Amino acid sequence: MPLTAAQCAEFNSFLFRRVPDWDKELAKDRFPISYVYSSMYPSVQWDSFTGTTHTWDRIHVTRPNDNASWEAMSADACLTAPCNIVRKFLGWGSTRSTYVKFRREYSTPVFCFDQIRNIEEAVAQVEGIVDGIKDFPESIISDFIRQLVVAQAVTWYSCSAADVTVTPAFTADPTEYDFGADANLPVSKINMGYLDNHMENLQYNGYFNKMVTPDGMFLLTSDLQTHREMTVHNPELVRMFNSADFQKGGQFYSYGLAMRSVGNWSFKIDPEPLRAQRIRAGVLQRIWPYENVNTTVGKRPLFDTAYKNAQYQMYHVYNKESRKIYTGTTDPVNPEMKFVSRNLMGKWSWKNPDYFTALDPCSGTTCAYQNDKKNMGYFLSEYEYGSKTIYPEIEMVIWAQREPQAVLNTARCAAAPSSAYQDLYPYNCADCSV
Repeated sequence: MPLTAAQCAEFNSFLFRRVPDWDKELAKDRFPISYVYSSMYPSVQWDSFTGTTHTWDRIHVTRPNDNASWEAMSADACLTAPCNIVRKFLGWGSTRSTYVKFRREYSTPVFCFDQIRNIEEAVAQVEGIVDGIKDFPESIISDFIRQLVVAQAVTWYSCSAADVTVTPAFTADPTEYDFGADANLPVSKINMGYLDNHMENLQYNGYFNKMVTPDGMFLLTSDLQTHREMTVHNPELVRMFNSADFQKGGQFYSYGLAMRSVGNWSFKIDPEPLRAQRIRAGVLQRIWPYENVNTTVGKRPLFDTAYKNAQYQMYHVYNKESRKIYTGTTDPVNPEMKFVSRNLMGKWSWKNPDYFTALDPCSGTTCAYQNDKKNMGYFLSEYEYGSKTIYPEIEMVIWAQREPQAVLNTARCAAAPSSAYQDLYPYNCADCSV
């Protein structure tokens, strides 16, 4: 039910309360944070005052198709026309594309200083909360780009001996991936035969920029288990590099590559690879690593075995030159108009204006706050990003089957775990607002 005016004035800070004799030390979360995609592609600024949709052209030059029936030369004018030979021609073309800028905002609930200043250990609690939310901007950006790669792919590759490909499609829910039919879903785990089969496609589409390189290394996002299976199952293809190459300043450090590659493939470990489960014919739904569950006060993340048991995973053959990421800016519009410069890359900023409104995420009600005492405020995080996919043909979005590490005498459950009961809402809903 909507909040009343009186309920809007109430606060629940979701800080715990104490009486004496508790330990002073507070423990903090230590869950891993994924930054894989936040630095995968080069980033440039999206110029202000240039709209929210950009159009660009890519030039193509046709390849020669010479049948080798060249004219034999002769200086005898009676036999040939030495000054007027038949010419072959090359042509050209262009592809016009567009890309757009996306935006997102995150906010914390409103803090009331006159409430929290009377709560035991409030300083340490708020410090832990602030330290915790500082970790998330890069993770949010990374997951957005990961999902954008899937959404903007020209083709989804469905791992199987039949080499099934489908045109990406989504239902009304952007976390549901529509393959059209069960026959298009992956039927195999990812393996070296499948990857090597596509090396030629990538080479001839320009993965190594105008070169066909027999020893060239292709880059693949993966998880620790898949990486281990690839190395164990293909010992004759495993390459070892100097460990210094993977340390800061080394030639592979910026790529985040694992210290072992297999054949022509190097693996970049993604701590939170995109996984999904079949929910109906031809449709997969994303499964997240964590649920947000109720705890003593508020909520906490809990690793979900549905993620561990998910049947499908996205693997990404990537190339840093395939796309550019654009970040938003707030350039001044006029020297006489002193708009405040804002960070649009997720950096948290503290807001406590004289008057503001804030949405209660539990009820959907917007509450108004008179704040001339400056004793109320909230943290805000803003994001503006665009993605320009320049060479989609030198990347692959591969969907493959997977399962947890097999344990002796324990068979895989035949029933697909359901994602319908995952609680992904991180909001703290106060008792006084329901």
